[in-house]
Amino acid sequence: MPKLVEDSPETDTSTGERRAWKLARGVRRGARGKGRCESYLACGLPYFLLGFIGPRKEAEGSKQKLRAFLQEKLMLELSEEKTLITHARTENAKFLGYEVTTIHNDRKRGGQKPLKRRSVNGNIGLRMPRKVIEENSKNYKRKGKAIHRAELLYHSDYDIVMIYQTRYRGIANYYQLAYNMHALGKLKWCMQVSLLKTLATKHKKTVKQIAKKYGASIEVQGKKYSVLQVTVPREGKKPLVATWGGIPLEWNANATLDEQTPKLYTGRTELEKRLLADLCELCGSTEDVEVHHMRAMKDLHEYPGREKPQWVRRMIALKRKTMPVCRICHEDIHAGRPHRRQPMKLGEVKSLQKAKTLILESRVR
Repeated sequence: MPKLVEDSPETDTSTGERRAWKLARGVRRGARGKGRCESYLACGLPYFLLGFIGPRKEAEGSKQKLRAFLQEKLMLELSEEKTLITHARTENAKFLGYEVTTIHNDRKRGGQKPLKRRSVNGNIGLRMPRKVIEENSKNYKRKGKAIHRAELLYHSDYDIVMIYQTRYRGIANYYQLAYNMHALGKLKWCMQVSLLKTLATKHKKTVKQIAKKYGASIEVQGKKYSVLQVTVPREGKKPLVATWGGIPLEWNANATLDEQTPKLYTGRTELEKRLLADLCELCGSTEDVEVHHMRAMKDLHEYPGREKPQWVRRMIALKRKTMPVCRICHEDIHAGRPHRRQPMKLGEVKSLQKAKTLILESRVR
């Protein structure tokens, strides 16, 4: 039984849903303690689809009867803009992101040649609209070519692959009922090239080098797929593995769409952990922590003929253009003078960061 919401202006429900709730509530109060009268409850769903075989005039008559029923019994209004009568053979009825149509294909299907027949014609099928691929490809294209995502360059490789895979998997899972689901291969190729270019831009390497570094092969439902995998080793635990690809683009007419998928929490990003630790990555101080920025990693190597300062060597070891430091160390960096505080080893700094992050995570949970 769908759960109805209270009659409140703060809710995001339509006027029809609130009226249906009022009607059911009044019947329940007048039931004299006999409980809820199920026949008077409305589900409150704004969209529904009716199939009809017959002439258009009869379909229009059924539409008028439905309008009268909603107005008289449930006090709801039928939207003229959204309530359409569509011929399934020549047009497409749009419903919940799908196109509902009557399939017509003269290709013979079946077993052996004498038993083959045109068994598809006349069946109702769900089709994925072409605009789904076009609209979802816009974020990964520029001037018709796949591009890198600059806003993801500061994430770890694991997070980047997980972001791409999560978005693609959500689209693929939703359109399992579409008989043209194989058309998502075009979107997959576009997102895959964008993913490779994003990783290549981050590491200043070529797409071919990234594909060779993270390329792998997995088996899904008895078939092998070429994928990209990023593995993050962990002490005393199983490694974290982010996989791009490996989703079969096969039509499954009996699939059950799970709209409330479990939330995927992969933890905080590396940058978030470093900022939340509120720790100077040079001396380990927790007083007045600021962030030192560099324009590019190549600027850290422009010290010809002399030894690199301690903060430069630390940023090169971290392979990051940003580094949280205390105010004293930050002033020493910009003044170009020796550090007034004794620098700590990188391993000790990471141990302190990990300890502070565990404390913060325990408080959140």
